[in-house]
Amino acid sequence: MKSQPKPIISTPAEGRLYKLGAHNKTEVIFKADGEEVNNQYAITEWWIDEGGPGPDAHVHETNDELMYVLQGPVTVLIDDDWKELETGSLVVIPCGTTHTFSNKSEQRVGILNILLNGSYEAMMPQIVQLFSKR
Repeated sequence: MKSQPKPIISTPAEGRLYKLGAHNKTEVIFKADGEEVNNQYAITEWWIDEGGPGPDAHVHETNDELMYVLQGPVTVLIDDDWKELETGSLVVIPCGTTHTFSNKSEQRVGILNILLNGSYEAMMPQIVQLFSKR
């Protein structure tokens, strides 16, 4: 039997920070993930400086994903369709959908990302390694 998760309060300055890319232009801040939420979801902020990389296009086979643009514009790929989204935009990505996002603007952009029915902080060492070549 799973234990009941404890409430989480995360201020803007709190979270587990990962810097990605050869020049550390992408930051991922984990606000809630893994055992602290019974692996039911992961909540992260992605902050990408001008020219900073986003993830390669990918598919989640078992997880739906929500992306809320905190600071835009953010360019998002859904299947074969690229869209530029402004601050306040929301994208709902059902499992099995190819997707990614990037910063093609000249300013820092931010995304609140929620992965449902899973966690992914345990994969961050591999993700950091993948980004180190970009």
